[in-house]
Amino acid sequence: MVNLRIEVRKMLWGNAGNRCAFGGCSQRLVSNLESPGQELGMHQRVVGEEAHIRSSKVTGPRHDPSYPTEDLNEYANLILLCPTHHTVIDKENGRAWPVAKVVSMKSTHEAKVDAAMSDDSKDRQQLEVALAARIDRWEAALDLAAWEDLTRRLNWVHPYLSNSEWQSLAETASWLAGVVWPPQYPKLSAAFETHRAVLDLLVKHILDSFVLDGDTYTIRRRHKEIWFGGADGEQRYTEAISEFGINDAVTGALIHELTRSINLVVTAVNEELLPLYRFNDGSLQMIEGDPLWGMWSSHPRYEPLIWEMFPKAYDLSDIKERVKSELRGGDPRNGRSLNIRSFDPSLSAEPRAHAAGQ
Repeated sequence: MVNLRIEVRKMLWGNAGNRCAFGGCSQRLVSNLESPGQELGMHQRVVGEEAHIRSSKVTGPRHDPSYPTEDLNEYANLILLCPTHHTVIDKENGRAWPVAKVVSMKSTHEAKVDAAMSDDSKDRQQLEVALAARIDRWEAALDLAAWEDLTRRLNWVHPYLSNSEWQSLAETASWLAGVVWPPQYPKLSAAFETHRAVLDLLVKHILDSFVLDGDTYTIRRRHKEIWFGGADGEQRYTEAISEFGINDAVTGALIHELTRSINLVVTAVNEELLPLYRFNDGSLQMIEGDPLWGMWSSHPRYEPLIWEMFPKAYDLSDIKERVKSELRGGDPRNGRSLNIRSFDPSLSAEPRAHAAGQ
């Protein structure tokens, strides 16, 4: 499938009625697109093809060198077809199907779909296109395409991120605080409320526990800043290195939880708005480790997913206290580490052991 913005994909499939736009065909192109409450299963197939009216390739069908490159993957340059008729219009470089003819075919098909839709269906389609545009804005604000890189930096032995990345996180949290989701999309609402709550905590945690040096926020290592001499030097050093140990573990727990909340949003979009969302990409990955000791990836999710448990609530002080307790004070020299995969930072978490090296 073509790499499209979610708003464009929602418009394309919705306006085509999940049917091939080729005259006389009208083949259904995905079995359950009209039932957004049901996810695409492994035994279901998407046969629809998001075909370009004007090819992006110089040698491709109906290529137009004067057509703006930035518009090639926009709605006006796309038509929904079955595989057979996609091949038909592109045969012999599209000689029998010039741009005007393909555009006319698309318009005719969409007019028929529109005429058959009820007013309620049209209103829902319009609302969902607007919601899809909101999802596009959220994706761009967090730069989800570069999410793995951000998780790698925040999971490094000395977590860090750029000032511009922190600004993006803070601005997204502020924007989401004012967003209201329609009541007919309860999963979207619960997912984004959970996501925003975690995002708020990470932004605050970075401000509290990181230091800005030039254009980079780095976790504070107070135990490296001064010489701890005197009779109480060892005690003060232990307090400083324990502070680092706690803040480091909290950072890992929060970026893990934030990635889980993003994948919760992905699931909600799939179930309530667009079953084809991230159809090729799947859930987001998180990167851990470092080049010296090895790196690995994971796909943090809430499993099992029970929607009645959302939205979740969080408190940063509560998280730090629980992390401190599980790390027995937080001093990295005691050999304990936090298992972020089993640690639940939410207020609904039940007390349980999450630390290694017990």
